[in-house]
Amino acid sequence: MAAPSGGWWQRRGWFGLYELLQSWWRHRVSFILSLGITIASLSVYYLVFLQEKRAPISELFERLELDTLDTRFRYLPQRPLWPESPIVIVDIDQKAQEVLGRWPFSRAYFAKMLDVLHEDGAVVAAFDITFSKPDQSAAPVRALAEELEKRGQAGETVDPKLTAEVRALAAKYDADAQFAKAIKRFGPVILGNYFLFTQADLEGVSDKALQTYADQISFFAYPPAHPLRAQFGKEDKLHLMEIFEGARLVPKGAEANLDSLTAGLNGDSSWTGFFNEPPDIDGVVRRTTLFLPYGRSENPADWDIYPSMDVMAARAFLGKEALDTNLYYNQAGIVRIDFGSRLSLRTDELGQMLINYQGPWGTFLHKSIADVLQKTFIPGTFKGKLVLVGATATGIGDLRATPFGGTNYPGVEIHANIIDNILNDRFLKRDARSALIDALLIFTFGIPLGIWMALVQPRWMWFGAALLIPLVAVDYGAFRRGWWLNFTVPAMTLVGNVVLVSLYRVVFEEKEKRKVRAEFSNYLSPEVIRRLLVDPSLVDPKKTDITVMFSDIRGFTTISEKLDAQELALFLNQYLSDMTRIVFKTNGTLDKYIGDAVMAFWGAPFEEPGHATKACNAALEMMKRVRELQKVWETEGKPSLDIGIGLNTGVASVGRMGSSLRRGYTALGDTVNLSSRLEGLNKDYGTHIIVNETTYQSAKDDGFVFRELDLIRVKGKLQPVTIYQLMGQREDLAAEGRGEEVRLQVEQFARARELFRNRKWNDAQRAFQDFLDKWPEDGPSRTYWKRCQEYLFDEPPANWDGVFVMTHK
Repeated sequence: MAAPSGGWWQRRGWFGLYELLQSWWRHRVSFILSLGITIASLSVYYLVFLQEKRAPISELFERLELDTLDTRFRYLPQRPLWPESPIVIVDIDQKAQEVLGRWPFSRAYFAKMLDVLHEDGAVVAAFDITFSKPDQSAAPVRALAEELEKRGQAGETVDPKLTAEVRALAAKYDADAQFAKAIKRFGPVILGNYFLFTQADLEGVSDKALQTYADQISFFAYPPAHPLRAQFGKEDKLHLMEIFEGARLVPKGAEANLDSLTAGLNGDSSWTGFFNEPPDIDGVVRRTTLFLPYGRSENPADWDIYPSMDVMAARAFLGKEALDTNLYYNQAGIVRIDFGSRLSLRTDELGQMLINYQGPWGTFLHKSIADVLQKTFIPGTFKGKLVLVGATATGIGDLRATPFGGTNYPGVEIHANIIDNILNDRFLKRDARSALIDALLIFTFGIPLGIWMALVQPRWMWFGAALLIPLVAVDYGAFRRGWWLNFTVPAMTLVGNVVLVSLYRVVFEEKEKRKVRAEFSNYLSPEVIRRLLVDPSLVDPKKTDITVMFSDIRGFTTISEKLDAQELALFLNQYLSDMTRIVFKTNGTLDKYIGDAVMAFWGAPFEEPGHATKACNAALEMMKRVRELQKVWETEGKPSLDIGIGLNTGVASVGRMGSSLRRGYTALGDTVNLSSRLEGLNKDYGTHIIVNETTYQSAKDDGFVFRELDLIRVKGKLQPVTIYQLMGQREDLAAEGRGEEVRLQVEQFARARELFRNRKWNDAQRAFQDFLDKWPEDGPSRTYWKRCQEYLFDEPPANWDGVFVMTHK
């Protein structure tokens, strides 16, 4: 019902207030709906996003909200962070493999790379790579030295000078030793290691190897972990381990770097750290895990805390003031990490933080390791920089799924974003303040909006949906400032409020539209009815261009004799229902059922281009569905069913017609009659879909394959018409592997018809016979073969124009 004219806010005194309350009372059901939506939304928000225990609906809403977060990232303005960013990435890319050889290449290259970076002024180097096995580039020389030594021990004569030279060569080309020395010369170097979480990760790794790796990384347990409740330190640590176990973040094993390399780590700034980045439930990396517990002991109290490569790289880059890094936890989990006096980060209970990606791939400066080794970069490129080294080449690169979509984001650039977030303290924030803002938005889009929608006229209610625009603006603006505000629940509150309240009021206040819908629902699709409600005059009688379809079941009389009345009704109902759905799906209009025949048309009540194409698509879809039904009916022991379809495009009289007692929306005219005749021709030619030349001209450029069948004169008409067989959609035929075959059929049939039109009956008959030898089920070729046979005995007159006269309807 309309709101009070003039607006209650313009009235003064108690009467205006009374009128407001009276108007609200008339629409109290709308307000109750809004109240229920608000309570439900706040409950969902609490259960999914605030409560630690996961509810059954949590995953669905979490995925929806994560998708909205990803969308915000994708609309970030693209801007390179260099040269102002302190982070540069050195890629092991395709170019490196072309220049340096197949990966893994000699670690002597890494040694030289560190020297070049150090020479250019790089401050920290971090490797997104684990060097767990010895370098093999000098393996043949070492093998030769060992062989010479064995022969000497066996008493064979071996030239001592040769043995010494081979040993010298082995030492000279010991790439691991060169790399270790370069690490020591460089200074702050972070070597990456990784943890193994699943049984599949452990496949093929012996228990002895796992213990060796565990011993290797045990020295690098860091930082010191301090309980905030000193008196409950032991209990809180055990609970912390339980939290990690509950999140499935307790590794089952590890793979570490060679002792010879870690021995080269020089000073307190050089360290190792893991580079695992466990993804979210949908496989996308949105969070970074800064710490993980690990130990080989069965007792969690004996496990150590290990840092990520990103933490240690940032620590080294921040300098001496950050070397005294400490981790703090309490009964709820990890609370914060302090990088000395330089920086303090508050994390979630798992030590995880939301990565605030600064942009898509390529936001940070990338340089190929080949360019570094060849010194083809601008001097000073690495001065004062933190350098990340990682693989990005196809086949060896660690490519991950990120909010930017796809799985082509290099893992090394994910680490660049994390380190950038640490150094600038710009991780995405989601805390009690953001939860309060979310709750206020949910309430605003619930109760106040519900009151407004209960008072305004129905035509203004949809303006409530426009509030999505400021909601998007607020959420995106907060996101640009480092805050993640919930979009899903406030938006669902807003949309649910607008939709449900509007629907309720429309259902009870617009009965006339329901009346129109009831009248036309039998022969118009829901989409057409929706558009018709906007302009009911579209169903008034008029002449317009349409495409008419007639389809008929072949041999229906025989089928009906094999089934009783009940079976026949079910049989026919299923067929007609499926055909009607296809008509509606393509926005066609069902005119009527004529026994087992279906009459439909496209192009009315809405005059729109492409109606011939829609009709052709519908015809092909019908044939596809009939073939599916044939298989079902065959298994059920029912009679086989086949259909013929005729399509004709032209002008017809379309509108609501009938008597004063009963009217219907229908089409009349010669276009309709010819469509019916075309359907009947399928029996003569052994085809399924025949279209007139007008339909062919309208749809020939829309991906269909047609075959010209004949030039005929139907009974009762003087003007001949060219008819075509609709063979299928070109893409569908290609997908079925029949594209080339159908093309050959069309070409060979056309050549045979050309002979037929030139009165070369013997040649034409042989051509059609050749066609039938290849495709014996082709109906049109069989029809023409018979005509050739007839014309050999009774040739047409000399003035024959190639038109075949149909003597039946």
